[in-house]
Amino acid sequence: MAITSFSDFGDVNAIAQVFARDGVVVLRSFAPAEQVAAIRAESMRQLELRLPPLELEAELGYPGAPKSSDAQGAATIRRLRGMATRAAVFMEWAGQQSLLQLIAQLLGSREITLTQAHHNSLMTKQPSFSSDTLWHRDVRYWRFARPELVSSWLALGDESPANGGLGFIVGSHLASFPDAAFDEREFLLPQHPSAAPWVAKAEFPTLAAGDVVLFDARTFHAASRNSTTQTKYSLVFSYHASDNLPQSGSRSASVDGISWRLDG
Repeated sequence: MAITSFSDFGDVNAIAQVFARDGVVVLRSFAPAEQVAAIRAESMRQLELRLPPLELEAELGYPGAPKSSDAQGAATIRRLRGMATRAAVFMEWAGQQSLLQLIAQLLGSREITLTQAHHNSLMTKQPSFSSDTLWHRDVRYWRFARPELVSSWLALGDESPANGGLGFIVGSHLASFPDAAFDEREFLLPQHPSAAPWVAKAEFPTLAAGDVVLFDARTFHAASRNSTTQTKYSLVFSYHASDNLPQSGSRSASVDGISWRLDG
């Protein structure tokens, strides 16, 4: 089943119905060009500053990443963390009413919280030292009372399989798999008999700057390394209903979230 795209965002109920069924939707040209340009410009400035918190490709050691902290490309940034509070332009996007109204509909709550402990990142995929991210659900390491979180992925330029664009398994947020279908890092084993039919249905949408992907934290997704000559940049935030609290003592509870209460 192909991922459904929307260019008209007025019928939030229609978007919510597709999201509930598929666990992922694409919103075409959701962010205006001027806003995307401002976000991208500040993102480039933040990357030049290299201020923590950040994550290096070499730290995770995914396939394709530099092998060690001494290897060529070891300083390659995989993501800048803590983006919401790095500059006003990021907070404005995170709290944009048109975005929050949609997410509120998907979560069935008018009180929405952005988790600062997970995602809250500028994702980069660089040509020379980027890595493959295998099939996974974000809730594998997230600890909330309920696994109901929605991520907003904003493309800051073109994205495709060639430069490591995200792929999704439509409907997989509702699927169950045995423990044997996962490796020790909780990545889905694509050749496992219970996983293979799902992985065969994976879709890798092509995105343009300003497109937004909304996906359920239980939806399996993956990405290859970047085989082009240009770095890919994306901004990702994740949200939950404010009454869906992180579990005490977990990483999910390590940083206070940012909350909004919507009218209506």
